[in-house]
Amino acid sequence: MLEQVTNNWSLFGLDLTRSSKWLALGLGQLLYDRDAWLLRQFDPPVTLFSEGTESLYQADRLCEETASGRSESADSLSDNGRHCAVALPQDAVLLKTLHLPAASEEDLESAMALEIDLSSPFSSQDTRAAWRVLSRSASVIEVVLAITAQAAIDQTLDAIELSSERGVSDAPEVWALTDNGIPISFAGFGGQTRRKAYHRKLARLAGLCAAVWMFVMVGLMAIAFATSLRSDRLDATFQQVRVEAAEAAQRRQELELGRTRLGAIQEAIVERPNYQYWLNHIAASAPDTVYFDRLNFDGSEVVVSGYSNNASVYLRMLTEQVGYTDVVALSAFARDRNNGLERFSIQWSVTQPPMPESADLRVAPTAQQTEVVE
Repeated sequence: MLEQVTNNWSLFGLDLTRSSKWLALGLGQLLYDRDAWLLRQFDPPVTLFSEGTESLYQADRLCEETASGRSESADSLSDNGRHCAVALPQDAVLLKTLHLPAASEEDLESAMALEIDLSSPFSSQDTRAAWRVLSRSASVIEVVLAITAQAAIDQTLDAIELSSERGVSDAPEVWALTDNGIPISFAGFGGQTRRKAYHRKLARLAGLCAAVWMFVMVGLMAIAFATSLRSDRLDATFQQVRVEAAEAAQRRQELELGRTRLGAIQEAIVERPNYQYWLNHIAASAPDTVYFDRLNFDGSEVVVSGYSNNASVYLRMLTEQVGYTDVVALSAFARDRNNGLERFSIQWSVTQPPMPESADLRVAPTAQQTEVVE
């Protein structure tokens, strides 16, 4: 049954129960590691009392302003005095440096518990221990272990009297210093107020980041909304331009069609015979003894019908006219019994271009015209 429950937390061979340990380890390194940027920026300073001397620590590092633990401004003095720690004497602490596999950091607490049981010269009830990771590499971590007795801690706290007159308002922390001056804090001896102050600063930083993020998001949303409105306006303008362009294209097509029709009309006008000229010419060239009852123009072909006292003379006169070709009689000449004149129907084509209007349109009668029988 236990094996079945364990298998439920395994996915593709990955033990999901260790994910919480990985998350806690990463969060601890981010917030509380000695080289963490957040700790170096926002960890409150701590006044360390050690064998009659005072020094100032921040982010587990010795600060440069160590002159009796007092800073130049009253605000800094008040802030520095809020949190304090006492250092155990070197001869009261057993320090042991361990080199462990990097993968064991996830279960470092269990490993340290075993190491404390093996290395402590004190009884289990009197043993107090703390440790910290000094360095990490790809395969090995360096851990320093500090072991002391509860009696040594009590003796150190009794030797250093802290009061509110010195600006101390919290229970002191208990530290053991390595050979390089790196503090190792023992749990259960103060430090809660300092951690709470550190967490408040982180909360303010997170709130500030959230506010900035919200302002940025609001700004981006406003820009996106303005861009959307502008896009809608541009789209409406584009649609209007498309409609106007379509109308303009239609007007252009109509103009092109009108131009084509106009060109065809102009060509027809240019190619069309000058009917006024030819009508005047036909009327002027006809003798007085010729009477028309019908005249028809079909392009360049002319068909006239009428009466004449001598239709053959009129036919011969037409064949002699300049600009007339293909002069033929459509039917035989026949004399009408009622008026005594010959009825004719003659067809010809006009080829001569029109003469200028200033030219004399009247044609002098020929000798044959004078021979018309009365």
